[in-house]
Amino acid sequence: MNSSFFSHINADMNLIQNNQHVVYQLNPSKGQGTASVHSVLPGVEVTIFNFQTSAFVPTVHLNMNILELNHCLEGRAECKMKDGCLQYVGEGDLFMNTMRNHSNCIEFPLEYYKGINVTIDLDKFTGQLSEHLPDMEIDVRGLVNRFFENDECFFIQAKENIQHIFKGMYSIPLEARDTYYRLKVLEILIYLYYFDTAKEQQNNFFVRQEVDIIKQIKKMMTEQFEQRFTIDELARQYHISPTALKTTFKGVYGVSIGEYMKAYRIKKAASMLLKTQESIGEIASAVGYKSQSKFGAAFKDIYKITPLKYRSKYN
Repeated sequence: MNSSFFSHINADMNLIQNNQHVVYQLNPSKGQGTASVHSVLPGVEVTIFNFQTSAFVPTVHLNMNILELNHCLEGRAECKMKDGCLQYVGEGDLFMNTMRNHSNCIEFPLEYYKGINVTIDLDKFTGQLSEHLPDMEIDVRGLVNRFFENDECFFIQAKENIQHIFKGMYSIPLEARDTYYRLKVLEILIYLYYFDTAKEQQNNFFVRQEVDIIKQIKKMMTEQFEQRFTIDELARQYHISPTALKTTFKGVYGVSIGEYMKAYRIKKAASMLLKTQESIGEIASAVGYKSQSKFGAAFKDIYKITPLKYRSKYN
């Protein structure tokens, strides 16, 4: 099978398999990751992305009438759209856009991402839908116009119905994927056909300048993770309001500053438990905990095991 001419694969990805579906691997110099591309219907591709990297620059073809659906299973994606807005897609979210407002760069703030991209060439697919759904008169172009009446992108927050549709797509056996994906694409279109766009409040897009400040703050905090900073201290130092600091940080990274740094410190501690002979108390102090008991509680909250048992089990 050949990859279609509107897939997202760029020069940073190398073809490693070309049988019933196409698999690309990210150039090691750019990080780790694969993209498995399945052509499931004429004009329709389903791509499974699995990245351990900080960014991906997709190849985009602007001359096509294409609808994109992006579902995030794990991680978080920052989509820089053509119109300048920044949209963040978190676990369980569904993000839709047309090529008229494509994402020219995708960053992964947590440095990992697993998700599904469904790409539909409306010029090729629209006339064939009635063949697969003869009892339903779904006008795909009308559906697209309804979602993009006010903007060229549409965001649907994580919902149980969306999870139900997409979850099985990540684990279905390889030999059944093309058939299963074909059915799932039809199910997605039926779901969107009955979706009430008026009830879905659109997320606020984030200002580039404030996002850049937040990334500077995150870089500083993770480089000096043994220290602790208050919201007010950070706001004064970086000339940003405390409210904007908290709101934008959670928008970019999906959690509060406190939650992010707790997870970061405990991850560092877990590495130290296996790579050093330092005591639990010394490690707790090294990652910013004055109280060994509070460190132990935080560690167990994340790893579901005490630091001592973690060291014994994995060392």
